Amino acid sequence: MMNITNSYRRYALTLNEINNYAKHDPKGFVETSESAYRSDIKEIARSITEDKDKCRVILLAGPSASGKTTTAKMLNEEFEKIGCGSEIISMDNFYLGEKCVPKTVDGKPDFETVNALNIPKIEQCISNLLEYGWADIAQFDFASSTPLEETIRINLHNESIAIIEGIHALNPIFTEHIRSRAGLKKIYISVKQGIRKKPVSGYMLTAAELRLMRRIVRDCKFRGSNADHTMGMWENVLLGEKKYITPYKYTGDITINSLHIYEPCVIASKTIPYMSKVEKSSPEYEYARYLIERAEQFCCIDESLIPDNSLLREFLGNSKYKY
Repeated sequence: MMNITNSYRRYALTLNEINNYAKHDPKGFVETSESAYRSDIKEIARSITEDKDKCRVILLAGPSASGKTTTAKMLNEEFEKIGCGSEIISMDNFYLGEKCVPKTVDGKPDFETVNALNIPKIEQCISNLLEYGWADIAQFDFASSTPLEETIRINLHNESIAIIEGIHALNPIFTEHIRSRAGLKKIYISVKQGIRKKPVSGYMLTAAELRLMRRIVRDCKFRGSNADHTMGMWENVLLGEKKYITPYKYTGDITINSLHIYEPCVIASKTIPYMSKVEKSSPEYEYARYLIERAEQFCCIDESLIPDNSLLREFLGNSKYKY
């Protein structure tokens, strides 16, 4: 059995090596990367179920565009195959609503802070699941940005596990008053490395820039946004991560690297048309041109080679999973 505690897969491929695989065997390149990620998730699920301390609740955290939602669904599938089953709970359902969240210095709702969530309700949810095997889950109307009065009861039958996912899931504020944390596992997921041009050179694309490109594609395709807007809010997103997520990432029992080493050949190229629309008058213009220059150095891989159960489908679309 692998030692999963704070260990994760690392890749050593440089720009030229990535492009070489993309040119000569794109199908095999994609399949190898996808198989590696699936293998990691399968091993994590197996290790959790074989642990002598029976797991009842998993807290799955990670920054924006890290692939939390799809990874939770993949874990759910693996638990089902093992025979224990699981329930996925999104912390987004516990938002206080636009009228109640704290404000930024410029008076806008601050959705990056942990205090934008209903902390007592989340804590009660975790406590009930650990102690009694059930919890009433809050519901949230994202169209109106308001919490709903009704709740949905989750019951953990037999050996099933609750997977609670959200950017703040590792924050100790949700567990500090729980009497017993037996049966609790913590997982941190993110893009854990960037892409280098040469082994000892600086990054062609940093880990944060890879996540930004994922988010640009998703926001433009599915959230009615544009690259200018996503890039404009990215600095605040990173500041929120540094304040509310980074301090707790090493408290996880397990760390997952969600980088798919071939992804710059797909995601990066997909961002170019969106970033090309950023106008010269925009504060984001120079950074957009910088990212375009970097993205253009990767050979393209046809999106059709990416399977429908890939984590990258969370950003590209046409996923087998429902979001």
